[in-house]
Parts: sequence; structure tokens; C-alpha cells
Amino acid sequence: MMVPGPARVLEAASLSDACRGVVCGLARRIGLGVGVVLLVCWTGVAAGAAGPHDAPPAPPLRILLEPLGYQAIQPEFLLAGHSMLTVDFVDNDHLLVTFGVRRLMKRLADDPVDDDDRTVAALLLNLPSGKVMARTEWRLHDRSQYLWNLGHGRFMLRVRDRLAMIAPMQAASPEEAFRELPLLHSDRHIVAILLSSDSDLMTLETTKWGLGAGAANQGFSTEPNPVQISFYRLVSGGENGVLVTSAGTLRTRTAVSLPLTTAGRLDVQDGGKGHWLFNFDEHAGKVHELAAWDSSCFPQPVFVGHGEFVAFGCRGGTDKLDFAGFNLKGEEMWQQNFYDSHVSPTFAFAPEAGRFALGRTMVSGDFDPDLPLPAAVVNGQEVRVYQSYNGKQLFKMALTPVARAGQNFALSPDGLRLAVLRESLVRHAATKDDPAYSENEAAVEVYALPALTAEDKAAVKEAQTMAPADTGARIDLALVRAFESESARANADASAGEGEKTKVQLGGMASSPAEQEASESEQQSEATANSAAGAGTVVEGDPQPTGPRQAPSLYGPNEAPQKPPP
Repeated sequence: MMVPGPARVLEAASLSDACRGVVCGLARRIGLGVGVVLLVCWTGVAAGAAGPHDAPPAPPLRILLEPLGYQAIQPEFLLAGHSMLTVDFVDNDHLLVTFGVRRLMKRLADDPVDDDDRTVAALLLNLPSGKVMARTEWRLHDRSQYLWNLGHGRFMLRVRDRLAMIAPMQAASPEEAFRELPLLHSDRHIVAILLSSDSDLMTLETTKWGLGAGAANQGFSTEPNPVQISFYRLVSGGENGVLVTSAGTLRTRTAVSLPLTTAGRLDVQDGGKGHWLFNFDEHAGKVHELAAWDSSCFPQPVFVGHGEFVAFGCRGGTDKLDFAGFNLKGEEMWQQNFYDSHVSPTFAFAPEAGRFALGRTMVSGDFDPDLPLPAAVVNGQEVRVYQSYNGKQLFKMALTPVARAGQNFALSPDGLRLAVLRESLVRHAATKDDPAYSENEAAVEVYALPALTAEDKAAVKEAQTMAPADTGARIDLALVRAFESESARANADASAGEGEKTKVQLGGMASSPAEQEASESEQQSEATANSAAGAGTVVEGDPQPTGPRQAPSLYGPNEAPQKPPP
């Protein structure tokens, strides 16, 4: 429904630092007494390529959230990794903002006893006016991630184990802005949804039973490999704007995170003595040998585009972190050091600009990322924006409150704006009737980033051309081949007199030949049969697309997949 009147907005951008200071000061003074202040000293100049110790830059655009119904969130929920708020760009000039609201809810018949129901408000905001163009509320049943940005103005909404798509700007009227279009349905429990940086590949991980105490069905799977991993290519087209095509299904013992693109998988091999080798294995079978990297811990790679990836590593200890960028030509492009420890890094991407934003939750010393995060060990949260080909830091600032799950920052599709959802302490001057006071104000702040240079544009184009093409090959078959190759290599290295069967690992998935023999033989034959029928065939047992249509694990920090009892 439409909301009468715009949100309270303070907008102040500048042609120079001096202009910014004057305009921001004027906006603050005027903003205390009127609903909307629009000061259009606006350019695309960066609002802050801040250095490590610089004060946060004044935001060119600030939209206050309390008038829109925002309520402060308990810090323990945010530190636990619960998904409590989000901000996303729908396009370069519109935002989708969501946050929890506390109110009475109608009792549902047959509501599962382990449900954790809550209400989340969703608002479509115009930039730069801050006007609320449409809004709705969703009733959710857990505290895990519920919203993913599919790009091109489309979003995926999860309610329990049902996935739907919304496209706010494509609606015929504000009343239709949040109409839900069925995307995928499944009779299995969703434990993880992973989306590629280009929003063209989705990995859906499900189980037949809940895998933890208090989970739905109150039980444990007795299968040796209870997690089903389904891969889907997402392309624009079809009646609802996104075509969802199955790229295969396989089983593992636990939920995993694989560095994948639609074209291939990043393979990290141990070269010995802290020396690691990156390979890009195309799903069709071709292998590209990439750069080697020295790290005292296992590297954690993340694709930031089809042709580039970044990796976290260590230099002597897990509290001394390295961060490096690589391309698919086999080059290490840059490397930086972090001088503080972090957990739960999260990303936002703008592939067409060759940019990404990195959010980090800083902690004191080593800390198990699977355990709850006490407030006493948290030093804060920050977001940095990088140009991916050269590692140039374009922006840096602290975020409050700390949201371990991320989603409190977003990049515009063109990479020229950063939006953050944060609270800040605002001091109000004394008046003749009231003394001075301070209060926290929650707002969406939008910052301008530097325009792309000719060199930046050339680098983006080069990265796109060097990325291997998507051949449409099945991803499950590629992973089965990798398992077989790793198993053969491991068994060849084992001593002939050893009776113990060698374990093999692939990107976090672990299984032994004995454990895989029964389950994988059936899966391989099924996958082979489906491959013969065509790459677009949907594997039996997959969540099924309902029609033509496109981190972070849904486990909480204190939850983990558990093996069935003996």
C-alpha cells in the first residue's frame, strides 16, 4: 500500500570539502524542525575514500527509519548471526529496506511448536527523495536469512522451506509491488542457500530431517549422506523474468560452501610447507592452473566475479590475516594484511563495475566462528569497498550496531553508491524549553563512490573476457569426477600394506570410498542418465521449478549438522 508523505530525509552532497561542511551543517540545523530537507549540491564525487583512521564522512543522503516504524534490535540477536535487517539496491535509484517489528501476531492453527514467529516490514524507497513507494509485512517462522538479491530488480524470499520471487519495480501498482511469484518448492528442509556474486548460480542445500535439537520433525536422518545439494542456473527470461534450470544434485554428510561459478569450480591443493595451489576446474572438464599462494592456514577463496576471486589466508597464525586478489589468467593481482582478527566476513557485489564491499566483524584474538559471539569479545564491524583488479580501497567506515549476519550494507548495480543501515548517536542542542540531550538515530545512509576511470573500465572488460564460458555442463557430474580423481590419487599414495581406507576431500565435502560406494553409485547412475537426457533435465528428488523463472548458511552460529546417533 502507499504511505502518505515521504520519509524524513537529510541530503547534503558537495562539489568540494568546504561545500560539504557548510551544506551538512545547514541540513542538520534545518532538519530538526522540518520533515524534508533537499539540498542539491550533488555530484558523483566520492563522499569518503577514508583512510584507516579518518572520521566517517558525512553521508550525502540520510533517511531516518524511526518515522517508518523501525525499532531498536536487541544486540544479542545481531551478534548471534540472526538475520534481523537488510538493505539492498533494487536499481541505482531505489532501495529495498527490511527490519523486524514487534507486535501481536494472530495464532496460527497447527503452527509447529518449534517455530520462532516474527513480523518483518519491507519498504521500497525512492532515491534521493526518501519517499516510501510501497510497503508490506511478512510473517516469518525462524531467525535465519530470508532475503537474497537476485539482481535486475528481483529478490528471492524464503518463508520456511518455500522460495518465492518478488520484483518491486516491475509491478503495475504499489499494491502489487511485493506480490510473490512461486520460484521453487521442496518437501525437504532448507539448511543453506548460496548465491554467486553474479547472481546466476544458486546452490540449495536441504535435508529430509532437521539436523539439530529443536529442529522440525524432532529427529535425525539415518542416511550416511543426509544433505542434498542442488545446483541451479539462473538466467533472465521467461514469464516471470527468471529461468531456473537444474544443473544437478548430489549428497554430502554436512552442509558445505563451494567456490563456484556457472563455468567451473575453484580447487585449492596443498603444495606442502604452507604453499597452496589454485586451479580452476571447468565443469566440462578442462583444468586451468592458476597462481600459487603462501599461507599458514587453508585459504578461503570467494569469487567476486566470473573472472576474479579473493582469498583469506594467514601469516604465521590465525590472528594474522592476509587478503589477496587473483584472476583466472593465473596471476596474483594484489595482497593486503589485516591487523585484527575477524569472524563471519560478508560481501556485497557490483560485478559490472568490478567492485565489491567486504564486511568484517572484528573480535579479540582467535575465536571459533561456530560458537555464539559474546559482546565482550567484539571490537566492532566495518565495511570496505574495493576495486577488485588492483585492491584499491575506495571507502571504509564503521557500522553500528554490529550485525554479524551482514546485509546491513549494499552496493548499487553500477558500483557508484554504497548504502548502509546503521545507528548513530546524535546530540540535540538545548532550547528554551528543553535541555540538551543525545539519542541513537537509525538511518539508511547512502554514500557516493568514485566514478570508474578509463583504466577501471578496461580492467572490468578484461576480467569479463578472460572468464571461461558457461558450457551448460552438469555441476554434479563435474564434482563426481573430481571425487573419483582425488580418491584414485589418495589411494595411489597410500601404503600397499595399510588396511585403512583413505579419506578424500573436496572443497569441504568429505567422505570415504566405503561410505560413498552404496549411495554414490546410485547417484552417479541417476546423474549419468539425466546428463544423457540434457543439461536442463531436473533430477528426481530436486526441488522443482514451478514455472519459467533465478555468506550464508541458514544454520545459526551455535548450530552444526550432526551425525545420526549410532
